[in-house]
Amino acid sequence: MKGQTGLAVLLWRYLLTTGGAVVVLAVVWWLWLTVMLQSGIVLPASTAADQADAVVESLSTGEKAPGEIPYYYRWAVFDGDGQVIGHGNMDDRRLGYAKSALGGVSRPQGIFYAQYHRIAPLPDGSVCVVQYDYSMPYGAEVLQRKLPEFQSCASVVLLLAWLAAGAVSTRHFAGLLRRDASRLTAATRAMEQRRLDVPLTGRTRVREFGETLAAMDQLRVSLARSLERQWAMEQQRELELAALTHDLKTPLTVISGNAELLREDGMEPRQHEMVDTILRSSLRLQDYVAQLRAVAGRGTAGEGKREPVCLSDLAEGWQGVGRSLCAGKQADFACSPVPSVKLTVNRDGLDRAVTNLLDNAVRYTPAGGTVSLLLRAEGKRLTISVEDDGPGFSGEALARGEQAFFTGEGSRPQEGHMGMGLYYAGRVARQHGGALRLSNTQRGARVDMTISIG
Repeated sequence: MKGQTGLAVLLWRYLLTTGGAVVVLAVVWWLWLTVMLQSGIVLPASTAADQADAVVESLSTGEKAPGEIPYYYRWAVFDGDGQVIGHGNMDDRRLGYAKSALGGVSRPQGIFYAQYHRIAPLPDGSVCVVQYDYSMPYGAEVLQRKLPEFQSCASVVLLLAWLAAGAVSTRHFAGLLRRDASRLTAATRAMEQRRLDVPLTGRTRVREFGETLAAMDQLRVSLARSLERQWAMEQQRELELAALTHDLKTPLTVISGNAELLREDGMEPRQHEMVDTILRSSLRLQDYVAQLRAVAGRGTAGEGKREPVCLSDLAEGWQGVGRSLCAGKQADFACSPVPSVKLTVNRDGLDRAVTNLLDNAVRYTPAGGTVSLLLRAEGKRLTISVEDDGPGFSGEALARGEQAFFTGEGSRPQEGHMGMGLYYAGRVARQHGGALRLSNTQRGARVDMTISIG
């Protein structure tokens, strides 16, 4: 943090810099005004007031006519009854001020400048009202007529100079804060994009921003270490699963082969039923092994080749699976009308996901119950729902049912399954732009798998 400035110090520096610039500009402006006065380009604001007595006397004695008085006075001539004889060089507004002064109103009048009046009786019996104010006239009459009023223009120039100085100072110090803030924003985006291997470098001018950046870099390091440990654990798990699935393939092949050989021998009905049970169980184990291989990285759920297919073709296969599974459980199977839509999906992955949902539902449905397959297309979404007449999901299962290997004890018995069915179905749904949702109905459990049509 060496060489950095605190936020309070930076604020004081801004205030002092801006205030100093204002003072310097005011001094320069005053020096410029002094030079203008000394060179005679403009005259002092008291010029008209200082010469007013002499002007009135020269008018009263007839030494000067009203039109001969200096250009920085305004005048008008009135008769004895207060009627205007000559407007002189007054406009209507200032002529109104002159009439008020002639009527006895002696207080100064005007908006930006106070209008002072002197009354000079002329030799012919008329009256000349002389009007002036405390403003700086130009040193030449032609300048007075051609150019805007000097004193107001000079004030506007000073105000604009102050505003420009404030804007430059504000821009400079705001740029310092903006550059520091941009480093914080860049660091936040880097962490959001999980670029945790890149240090959050960059020197800040403000100490508080530097401390924040340092804290974010420490957080980046801690998060990177945590993710590295997590990735190492996941990699180890994938290796273990891959080794497990490889080792399971051989005994399953032996079991299936020997069971097929036993079926060819003459056996009693009871023995034949046992062999069929062995074959069905071995086929189910082979399906579990395939799912384990997908989790272990040997394949990814839903990421296979996608192809256009009619929903009716998919539903026909799902209905066959549902009826076959329900027949073994002595349960009924029902399917809603199939919408006429065309999908672009990974057919193998979607078939396996729906089969898992049907298998779960049949497993928890008692004999005589019903498993229902409901298909509903709405806009660009297809919802595949499976309902059963079982005991429903427990509270823990509703919260964690999609997690791999979740087999928590609850209202739905597990019967030795590995807790991969819902996990795999959820992955397939997400790969197809959808999601999986678990819920309970008055009948039992319900699983909604939503995917994108397209």
